[in-house]
Amino acid sequence: MAALCVMIPLVSCSLNQGRTVLDAVRAPASGAWPDWRDCRSTYGDPTEMVDGKARANPDWEKANLVMVRLPWRAHAAWDHSLTIRSLQVHRLAAPSLQRALAAVWLRAGQSQAEIDRLGLSLIGGGYNWRPVRNGAQLSAHAYGCAVDFDPDRNALGDARPNFAAPENRYVIDAFRREGWLWGGNWPTPDGMHFQATQVTDGVTAF
Repeated sequence: MAALCVMIPLVSCSLNQGRTVLDAVRAPASGAWPDWRDCRSTYGDPTEMVDGKARANPDWEKANLVMVRLPWRAHAAWDHSLTIRSLQVHRLAAPSLQRALAAVWLRAGQSQAEIDRLGLSLIGGGYNWRPVRNGAQLSAHAYGCAVDFDPDRNALGDARPNFAAPENRYVIDAFRREGWLWGGNWPTPDGMHFQATQVTDGVTAF
């Protein structure tokens, strides 16, 4: 069994049996992404203990987090007055994220109107030190290897997320070509969510 991301109980759910081969595609030739439960072996440990309590490790953040500039105009999904120009992610995930975003921008005809239609100008999040929802182990967001877009139309639990529409699936395909997983076809769909990990044994995380 792969080492857990943190030394706390594992809470898991089964992978959708309808998962396609593309969902398990590995990262480019530079190397394969880790299984999400073994994030620490690739991305390092983002946690420090202070007075018996776990919290984000500022030294890890300084050594590993970088900003990937968005090719288009964007703002926070929860506050449209808050402009977002970059996504904060782990330095190892940054090059592939940059390529995925560039591929989407090119496929969208470098049209801000198309990006707005897709919902990619509505940023739900990048790095965020936190556990998975309704669980104890760290989220992929805590390792800086996950990003969220357009939470309202790709909400957690929505079985028909906007990115799944045929005319929008090129967004999913751009991330898959870089080895990133999409959460929209998980047992509890999370269509806003993309992460630079693999799922090798039926476990998913948000």
